[in-house]
Amino acid sequence: MGATSQADMIGETHWRDRLSVLTSKDAYLPPVVRRLSLGALESWEPGQVRKVWELDPELLNPEGFLFGGYYGVLADQVGNFAAMTVMSNEEVLRTTQLELDYFRPISEGPVTLTGRVTNKSSRLLHTEVDYLLPDGRLAAKARVVFSLRPVNQSPIVGPKSPEE
Repeated sequence: MGATSQADMIGETHWRDRLSVLTSKDAYLPPVVRRLSLGALESWEPGQVRKVWELDPELLNPEGFLFGGYYGVLADQVGNFAAMTVMSNEEVLRTTQLELDYFRPISEGPVTLTGRVTNKSSRLLHTEVDYLLPDGRLAAKARVVFSLRPVNQSPIVGPKSPEE
């Protein structure tokens, strides 16, 4: 997205508040995030997020590489985080398409994932996610497309933090 885009004009939202919480060390992580060893977020700004992910050795296949489908799980999470940087309080999203290009296997961490919004229309939001190995080489690239819906057409249901 551009240097000053509609992302900069939406101001504070509950999505951006959640992203700020996710960058803190004591962030509440929903059970699915904990179960899948996804972790939280390093940093965010309008249109872009950065995640440094420690590789859980239990996710490696017998050859010592990250299970290929797990790349998709990471892309969905990081793309979702990037999307949250530009969403209004009146929008929710659902993944509609995910494409992956694999360049190098991931066998050690940390892996740095950078997600960015490439386009947002009234109904679709496109993101890209890069996976960088510890030596800085590109391991994979994903494109994740989300369908945007008004909140009243797609109720938000899910676990709440123990404090809520």
